Amino acid sequence: MYIGWTTVASREDAEKIAREAVQERLVACAQIDGPIRSFYLWQDKLTSDEEYRITFKFLAKNGGKLEVWLKENHPYELPQWVTVQAEHVLAEYLHWAKGNMQSDHKKAIELSRQGSEFLKKRCWKEAENSFLEALEIDSENSYVLVGLGDLHRETGKFHKAIGFYEKTLELDPLNMFALRGVGDSYRGLGQAGKAITFWQRYLEQNSDDIHVLTRLADSYVKMGNFSESETLYLKALSLDGTDKYALRGIGNLYYKLADHDKALAYFEKFIALDDTYIAVLTMAGNIYRRRKQYERAVVFYEKALKQEPWNIFALYGMGDSQRGMRNYEESVSFWLKILEKEPQNQNLHSRVGDALVILGRLDEAITHYQQSMKTGFDQFAVLGMAKACRLKKAFGEAEKHCSQLLEKIPEDERTLSELLALYEDMGEKQKAEEIRRRL
Repeated sequence: MYIGWTTVASREDAEKIAREAVQERLVACAQIDGPIRSFYLWQDKLTSDEEYRITFKFLAKNGGKLEVWLKENHPYELPQWVTVQAEHVLAEYLHWAKGNMQSDHKKAIELSRQGSEFLKKRCWKEAENSFLEALEIDSENSYVLVGLGDLHRETGKFHKAIGFYEKTLELDPLNMFALRGVGDSYRGLGQAGKAITFWQRYLEQNSDDIHVLTRLADSYVKMGNFSESETLYLKALSLDGTDKYALRGIGNLYYKLADHDKALAYFEKFIALDDTYIAVLTMAGNIYRRRKQYERAVVFYEKALKQEPWNIFALYGMGDSQRGMRNYEESVSFWLKILEKEPQNQNLHSRVGDALVILGRLDEAITHYQQSMKTGFDQFAVLGMAKACRLKKAFGEAEKHCSQLLEKIPEDERTLSELLALYEDMGEKQKAEEIRRRL
């Protein structure tokens, strides 16, 4: 928006020009001041006149037409005409001004509303058609531009959405809907650093928006700024202590920081509100499992597996918890489900092998150890193989596996302990004594 000034000699002339400029839709409004006294040089003579000043508010794109019209309709031979660009205009006032200056502005607004209704119903094509028709009528309408941004953001076309939001911000730098939308679009692109700036500008105007506070906190977590993210999550929760996204976010933050008491406190509040979020259920289970509170861990893993029976993290946690409770058959059954999906999971083949050794299913254990070793060297698989061979009384094979390990990891205590058990089973007392001394 621009502001322009001119002066005339009489109130009648001032009112005539003001009225006609508004009627012609060249300006949004015109205001008259006066009488005022003007001093100026005209043909080298100091002149002083009583005049009336007219102040016009108009859109930038109307500036050229207004200037031409003013020259043609002004009573002075050389009219005063001075304009400045407004530094900031209230969005609602700008919207009103456009309505005054464009005869078809109301139609654009109606189409924009229609597009918004289609957007709510997820009728994407109809929404786009309405917004584009409105855009042809009024290419600088912030409601239409934001609507198109929202449409493309919700359909995953984030780059397109950003283009419309940025066009809005060129016209109205403080437009809250565009600031929030462009932040959400960069978030959709996984560009947390770019999203942060826009959300910060948004929160300067709307500091109590819990959703944006939480999204900004999530972005800071990704950037490694844990202190700032904690502050934002806590602010969001001070506004609504039951906000699920803030509870989940701060719980995840404390989980990353290994502050498990705090993480559990927030996770359990979240789960009391929503026990369908698998990532939170598995993280809560993991904390209890690491504390060796296996029965409590199982409760959370079971809830996760009821919703997603093939969730790798829940299956692994459940298997490990069953192992901790010495339910080895159960642990093997859960881990085998993972191996159906991840047959090259080296670590898991070793764990399954260890459980099968305890169950006395030595041939099956050896098969899993061999699968692990096909992927690459695995200390635990080789050690497990040595133990399984010893229990099968394949002493030569067992000794070979122990020697292989000691070549790679000399004086490894677990390997030496297994070798000691082997020599004792073989009745090799002297060798056993030598290993005992090394231990």
